[in-house]
Amino acid sequence: MFRTASRPRIIGRGAVLVAAVGTLLAGCASGGDQGPDPAPPAAGAGADVRLAVIGDSITQADGNVPRGRIGPTSWLHTATGQGARFAGGWARAGATTEDMLAAATPVDADVLVILAGTNDPRAGISGEGTADNIRAVVDRVGVEQVVISAVPPRDSAPEIAVATNEVLAELADDEGWEFVDAMEDVREDDRYAPGMTDDGIHPTARAAALIGEALGEAVVAAGAD
Repeated sequence: MFRTASRPRIIGRGAVLVAAVGTLLAGCASGGDQGPDPAPPAAGAGADVRLAVIGDSITQADGNVPRGRIGPTSWLHTATGQGARFAGGWARAGATTEDMLAAATPVDADVLVILAGTNDPRAGISGEGTADNIRAVVDRVGVEQVVISAVPPRDSAPEIAVATNEVLAELADDEGWEFVDAMEDVREDDRYAPGMTDDGIHPTARAAALIGEALGEAVVAAGAD
């Protein structure tokens, strides 16, 4: 069973790059409702890492990711204040990995973050199907550096997130991608920690910020590769 208490937050070949975060944070940009830069600079000294995303309601939150608007309660709002800039992508509340594959398009970015899979089991998509869909999404988006995030808890059925995270961790390991347990600080015993959710499914603004901190750190580390 997937357990994260003994795991480092970033698992995989990119873990050794965490030490590079400090040097890249000096070029951090603010988040907010800014659209993607049509011609962002390449990652490097003094430049933000260009971040592409594919996700569901946890990413979309109160913004409009396909239109380039980041809502203040999305994890993206925090992540893009840590040395990453939003370069494009897609998200929609309730989206399955099949929906994501249908909507995914190429993005000119340095790092792709995928936070996906939590809606698949109830749509009848198997773990194998989730993995296959994510592989196809990565191929379609066309970004080399990939960060796969753990999905958030589902308090009424915690086993869904546990099983999905096992699939995602194995997929990342097989493909040489980074698996990040971005939910570590918002989860307690396979459910949301107190104060981290209002409905047992979606994170609060505070929880979203914690998720954004973890993913922002992983993005900057991956972008230094």
